[in-house]
Amino acid sequence: MQYPIWDVPQLGGGMVIAMIAIFHVTIAHFAVGAGLFSAVTEHFAWKRGDQLMLRFLKDYIRYLILISFILGALSGVGIWFSISLVSPEATSALIHQYVWGWATEWVFFLVEIVAGYIYYYTWDRVSPKKHVIVGWIYAVSAYMSLVIINGILSFMLSPGEWLQTREFWDGFFNPTYWPSLVLRTISAVSLAAIFVTIIANIAHGYSREERHRIITAGGRWLIPLALMIPVSVWYFARVPDAARDLVTGQAIAMTLFLMFGMAASTLVGLYAYFGLILKRRYINLETSILLGLIAFMATGSMEFVREGIRKPYIIYEYMYSNGILREEVEVLSEKGVLSWAPWTATAMGTEISALNQDQRGEALYRAQCMRCHTLDGVNGIKLLIKNWSENSIRHALENLHEEQYFMPPFIGPEQDLQDVTRYLLSLSGGSDVSDASMSEKEGQS
Repeated sequence: MQYPIWDVPQLGGGMVIAMIAIFHVTIAHFAVGAGLFSAVTEHFAWKRGDQLMLRFLKDYIRYLILISFILGALSGVGIWFSISLVSPEATSALIHQYVWGWATEWVFFLVEIVAGYIYYYTWDRVSPKKHVIVGWIYAVSAYMSLVIINGILSFMLSPGEWLQTREFWDGFFNPTYWPSLVLRTISAVSLAAIFVTIIANIAHGYSREERHRIITAGGRWLIPLALMIPVSVWYFARVPDAARDLVTGQAIAMTLFLMFGMAASTLVGLYAYFGLILKRRYINLETSILLGLIAFMATGSMEFVREGIRKPYIIYEYMYSNGILREEVEVLSEKGVLSWAPWTATAMGTEISALNQDQRGEALYRAQCMRCHTLDGVNGIKLLIKNWSENSIRHALENLHEEQYFMPPFIGPEQDLQDVTRYLLSLSGGSDVSDASMSEKEGQS
């Protein structure tokens, strides 16, 4: 590693990424779904002469530009900024492996932005046929952006044959590619539909009856949520076995978040079918916002699960969450991780060779643990090992990858193990007397 470690007190770098990413993913999915909704709805509105839906679509696209093109763009930059600081090795690997994929996605993104602005500003200024074509250009380019990003994101969980071949397409069309794409498509059209109900209540100039008809039309796009459970089953049938174990009982937090995400999505879909379509209920602004918040939490839950079940890797079976390549473990076990992470010493104002035992322990902690743990904040190490003895800490370090599967193994020679054990002991407030020594003393007394 030739990168400094970004220390975010209390929150931790991973939490910063999570907060930005969930916000951005929600907006990005909305942008994709809104493009499809607008293109399809405008096409049929012109065929039927439905002036109400045409008038609403103009308002809908204005909010799309305000929400997606501004907040989405800002949060997208935020993701690149945060992942580059927290996981520079993984970011570099993804760029080098998929440089042409990213370049293609950025072209589609540029077309999406340009088409979106043209679509809005040419409303009532060009013929209906030309305007619908522009709408479809926006919809297709936005969806193609999702198609490409989905390949790269799903690769991080299930590289598949890429691990042996290192071929672009083997990694891109990986085992979870298709179920992941279907799940994201369902999420996209559903978020677009929920925003229809919100915007119909926010926009001015509509009677209650007109709002009701708009909401009913948008509600039909929520029906695919009923497929969330079967498609999720398909998805988890394709993930690596060890990752699937994390959501089927090995990590209860993963299980709960998955159940919440699927249940929330399914309930919103059932509400749309029975309430909006069969019963033709009216949804007020407060209910619309509540549905939006439920959808946001469901999206966040599913993203949390997708990220969480990759552990202990950030790129499955290729790179650990602390940035160490799996193929480097054997060498670093002999040479020590500090030879790979010189910046850990620089952060303390010295060189690796000048570190004393306490400083070496801290440097090793920074290199192997700080990507996921803060000192006393989110996932704080002090609380996790509070009052642990020296033996307990050493045992945990020696068996991390066996007793806590989602954690990378401790890497390094005996001296490194001793140094980081002593450093963690200073944080735990536990006894520096071994458990065996304590038992011996008790026996003598």
